[in-house]
Amino acid sequence: MKVFDLHCDTAGECYNEKISLFSNDLHLSIERAAKYDEYTQLFAVWIPDKLRGDDAVEYFNNVADNFYKELEAHKEYVSVYGSGSETPVKALLTVEGGSACGGTIEGLKALYKRGVRVITLTWNAQNEIASGAFAEGGLSDFGKEFVRTAEELGVVLDVSHLNRQSFFEFAEFARKPFIASHSNADIVNNDYGRKRNLTKEQIDVIKNAKGLVGLNYYTEFIEDDEARGIDALCRQIDYFCEQGYEDIIALGSDYDGCRINPVLHGVEKLEGVYKELLSRGYSNDLLEKIFWKNAESFFNKMI
Repeated sequence: MKVFDLHCDTAGECYNEKISLFSNDLHLSIERAAKYDEYTQLFAVWIPDKLRGDDAVEYFNNVADNFYKELEAHKEYVSVYGSGSETPVKALLTVEGGSACGGTIEGLKALYKRGVRVITLTWNAQNEIASGAFAEGGLSDFGKEFVRTAEELGVVLDVSHLNRQSFFEFAEFARKPFIASHSNADIVNNDYGRKRNLTKEQIDVIKNAKGLVGLNYYTEFIEDDEARGIDALCRQIDYFCEQGYEDIIALGSDYDGCRINPVLHGVEKLEGVYKELLSRGYSNDLLEKIFWKNAESFFNKMI
């Protein structure tokens, strides 16, 4: 069984809690992921909205230093995605909150030099680039320069957390395919989910841009009184397939960054989830697309 997950916050949790990325009791560990035939994980450094400028840069570097130290210590199990190393786990460093660049293009280039190949433009508030889901405003002038430079460098840009105005201004300006690494369809009956989930119009834009949407497991984004657990995940999959989006859906768990239903709680549960989905009538071809093929195809072209 192969897995390719577009987003988790585990690297930051390990740094902040001073625990091992290899072995821990979080949603994700290298040790548990290594039990799959092949497991690729994008590890985001989440930048809290209280951090800006040099503080954001320093925090990113601290988490990144710890992340690479962990990879080196367990290099028989994990390697950097795209390096060509034959390890069961492939890891790629990403950023959740473009404020990690410190508000400068040189800072963006520094992130690239450190191995960052995916950047979620904002978290929930406004930063130097754009406005998040709980803020007003759109893509800034600096944000346009940021987007163009990132595309030239080969950084994949991520629209999860953008508010509607920022999303559409970014999408109109962008020249390369982009992703929503940990977002869902706006079919959940709660106000909080609607702030972050994607409308059909937004998903159409991502599809037309030849992008990806990673399904987030956060209870608030997929669950309501009508569906919980596996049923809630199935509702998302059904919607994407009914709307003709089966070639752009992937996994974007948000491990260690949110509350997750016990049936989806932890990387070790994925094999059981896969089998349960098969038993519910989903084809192996479709599940392979969702679990790894769509994401692998995208990133093979992009980085």
